[in-house]
Amino acid sequence: MKLISKNNVDTKLILSKHGISRTKFRSDLLSLFYIERSLTVEGILHYFKNTIDKVTVYRSLESFEIRGLIHKVPDSKNLKRYSLCVEQECSIDSHNHNHGHFICHTCNQTFCMQDVNLPRIKSKGFYIQELKLIAEGYCQDCYTK
Repeated sequence: MKLISKNNVDTKLILSKHGISRTKFRSDLLSLFYIERSLTVEGILHYFKNTIDKVTVYRSLESFEIRGLIHKVPDSKNLKRYSLCVEQECSIDSHNHNHGHFICHTCNQTFCMQDVNLPRIKSKGFYIQELKLIAEGYCQDCYTK
């Protein structure tokens, strides 16, 4: 199955640039991230019609996340969901996701809200590792239906 992303992205080059093995599945999986806003493991397995095993999916996602290609995003059903990182925000060494997320009640998609920056909070006696802002409602496509 050959995937064509909306942005016509060279996935093999991106995988190489991030030091990730360029297998056909990983290239197809990365292409899928350029088509869909966010993905769950179950969604990935369904898309590939269960022709790939769960372990391969989890290993690929872990590799993508460690190398700064994807990050975890909230999900309405508390499933692990992943979305592409913005190239300038993340690298092999670190993730920087100072933005909110939006969950649609109808399509259950999670959208990164790049234009909504989270505040920096300083608090005595606490070391804050992660701050989350989750907005819920209806995305533009679902609201107009």
